[in-house]
Amino acid sequence: MTVAFVELLAPGARWLRDSNNASGVRAARRLGHRVLVLTRQRNSDRGSVSDLVDRWIECDTTSGHAVAAALRQHDVDLVISWIDPFAGVAREAAVLLGLDRVIGAAAMQTLRTKAGVRAALDKQGLPNARWFLSDLDRNIGGLPLPPPLVVKPVDGFSSIDTRRVASSAEFDRALAAHRRRRTYGGGIHPVGQMICEEDLAGPLVSAEGSIMDGVAEVWGHTDRTMSARPYFVETSVAFSAPPLHPDLDSYVQHICDAIGYLNGPFHCEAILTAVGPVLVEMNARLAGGGIHSAIDLATGGDCAESVLRGYLGLRSGRLNASRAVCIAHHVTERSGTVRGISGRRDARSLTGVHDLICRVRPGETVMVSHSNADRLCSVIAQGACRKQARATAEQALSMVEISIE
Repeated sequence: MTVAFVELLAPGARWLRDSNNASGVRAARRLGHRVLVLTRQRNSDRGSVSDLVDRWIECDTTSGHAVAAALRQHDVDLVISWIDPFAGVAREAAVLLGLDRVIGAAAMQTLRTKAGVRAALDKQGLPNARWFLSDLDRNIGGLPLPPPLVVKPVDGFSSIDTRRVASSAEFDRALAAHRRRRTYGGGIHPVGQMICEEDLAGPLVSAEGSIMDGVAEVWGHTDRTMSARPYFVETSVAFSAPPLHPDLDSYVQHICDAIGYLNGPFHCEAILTAVGPVLVEMNARLAGGGIHSAIDLATGGDCAESVLRGYLGLRSGRLNASRAVCIAHHVTERSGTVRGISGRRDARSLTGVHDLICRVRPGETVMVSHSNADRLCSVIAQGACRKQARATAEQALSMVEISIE
């Protein structure tokens, strides 16, 4: 079998350790499969997996047609990407190569943007936030929904240009800021549309798992802490098996049914409102931000390998979490130059800490973006429950000092 991955890193990312696609490469090689990587940034993508890639193919990874053309001379069984900006490109290439049966042809169009999923839920009468799609080149004249509301790019990721607005003036500023964004990086350009959604009250959680032959299997659930409004930067996440709401798993299955998603991983974010779970985003990929690594640590398994086995018709054991794992992030609140980093050794030595990932070095310049790109350092810790794992992760993170001038 040959598995082709579209890119290994998200635009602007520099570290492979918490990359979904890098984990996919490792899993594919453990299964004995041939691995191809299509990339526009080969030099920066090599990293720790260079010896595991059978062939690097340089092409325009922003185009499904270009990816399909580059792969036609190869006997490929899967074309996938678990990185948001390239996931749709991989799905389009799969359709062009006749491999769309793996994921489910009906889901291909729906999953192209966040608006497609919202429309599918409305069509099926599933619980859904009120929403409106705004074109940046059209003046809609005031707020499209009663305030407060949340605006975010229809094709966005990592909370880039996502914010809460409470007035027409704030709404106009949010749209103007996104209008000025010419690129997300990596050759990915915004399509120029924003989703406007009602600001739902309740905790933001997610269900992580995979769907095979139309049946969803939930591996566990993730809660999170967030930055102060009006932005939505995740400051910590904690994964474990116990459900966070009795209806969340069935809601995920209904969403998969509504969009026709048959095979693959999912990271389904929802707000637990007073009337039950309501969708924030449905992502047909492994959870980002290192959460897939937390799943592996909590279950003792390998979620990337489990998904690949399902794609290729191989038996895969169920992933059962026996502990909780938390990832706590150091989020920068100022721009400047990193002058020093201290405390990492003490943080790593704390009982329960599994790993510490620092994404910056002294001398580097950091810029506040009010997105998940502001996370400079992360601590991964385990415990018997989410509360214990989070307490350990946050204690270790407090030992790390990153000075910025």
